[in-house]
Amino acid sequence: MPAYRRTTRECSVSQLTPGLRKGFEDFFIEHKLGALAEEALQCCETLSERDTPGMLDSLPTGNPDSTDYLGLILTEQWLLWGRSGDRSGTKIFGAEFKYLKVKRYKSRLSDETGLHIDADLPDFKGRVEGNLALGPEEAARKFCEEAVKAVEKAKPPKKGRKIPWLPF
Repeated sequence: MPAYRRTTRECSVSQLTPGLRKGFEDFFIEHKLGALAEEALQCCETLSERDTPGMLDSLPTGNPDSTDYLGLILTEQWLLWGRSGDRSGTKIFGAEFKYLKVKRYKSRLSDETGLHIDADLPDFKGRVEGNLALGPEEAARKFCEEAVKAVEKAKPPKKGRKIPWLPF
C-alpha cells in the first residue's frame, strides 16, 4: 500500500487548486446550493504526495496518482469533499448533515488524521463509507472538529432508552 506525505492548510475557496475550485462550483450549481464563496463557512486543502513506491506497488493495481489534492468545504447544512489527482482527474462529493455521520480518526501507523464518513450521497444509491485522509497540521484538526460539531448539532444524539432492543 503506498504511503503518502500529507500537508493540510486552511484556505478560502478562491485559494483552492483550480481543478477543485471548478469542481465545487459545478457541484454547487448542479445541486442549487447558492454561491460557493458565500456559503462556505470553512475550507481546507490537503496535498498528498506519494512516497517512493514499495515492492508491492509493482503488482497490477492501476495507475495511482503521484500527487493528489483533497478539498473540504463546510457550509451551514453540507459537508463537501473533492479529490483532484494528476492522473485521475477531479471528483466532487457532498452530503447534507442529516444524511451524514462523521468522526475523527488518527492512524496508528502514521501521523495521518482525518474524517471517517458514512453518508447517503445525493448522486449514489446506498451508503458510502470511507476515510478522508488529512495531514497532521492544526488546520486539519480544526476542520475535523468543526465538521463533527456541525453534524452533531444538526443531528443531536437520540435520548431515551439506553438499550434500544428492549421494549421497556
